[in-house]
Amino acid sequence: MVRRGGKNRRGVIYDMLCTTDKGDPILIEMQNSCQKYFKTRANFYVYKLMDNKISKGLKWIKMEEDISKVIGIFIMGETMAGIDKVVTRTGECDLDTGDLFWDRHRKYFVSLPKFSLDANNITTRDIWFDFFKNLGRMENIDPSVYDRADEGLLRLIEKAKIGALSEEEYKVYEASMKILADEMDMEEHGYERGVEVGRKEGIEEGKKEGIKEGMEKGEHNKSIQIAKSMKDKGFDIATISELTELSLDEIENL
Repeated sequence: MVRRGGKNRRGVIYDMLCTTDKGDPILIEMQNSCQKYFKTRANFYVYKLMDNKISKGLKWIKMEEDISKVIGIFIMGETMAGIDKVVTRTGECDLDTGDLFWDRHRKYFVSLPKFSLDANNITTRDIWFDFFKNLGRMENIDPSVYDRADEGLLRLIEKAKIGALSEEEYKVYEASMKILADEMDMEEHGYERGVEVGRKEGIEEGKKEGIKEGMEKGEHNKSIQIAKSMKDKGFDIATISELTELSLDEIENL
């Protein structure tokens, strides 16, 4: 994901370029405020991407297959004129019959203000829409989203939480992470030094298993410390479990 824009969070734009299983490119653009002539800009982005896929000096007569289909998904944080529903799908059609005339591009306009989550009938699409709608206000995400989200979205939510921090909050976050990293390094150094001293003092072979057990216990305690810190900062249990290798039950009981 590439971020474009300045410090004005209302106008910040996020771009993502993906590829389908068939190799067709998907351009995803999100912005909090609709720009002037946005429909024209959306077409420009799609056709520009299409142009980039065509080799310079291409001889059309020698083409063995058509160019890849380009899909544009434009997620808008504000209502735009002419968009009266959550998802508006557009393509190139015959104006008289309405039949599809050319299938090499599609554009989807997603109006987040028109989306409302039904927690009793939630779908995968709803989960993503609720995430994007509350990007920057993560505390507003419906709890049912966390229950249904996959690991990829949960990781993205945690990154978004960090990205939504103010400059001062981020400084505090960075400082706390540095302190935690320093503590981990000190503990690791302490364990290594203790083992080395033990070896130098001639600890008999039979005690090696005890040293190993002690180190494993120390690593476990270190994971618990990290998990507690992450839990205090609001990270979800699934992410904490993935990073610390602690069980969900262990983390819930901290």
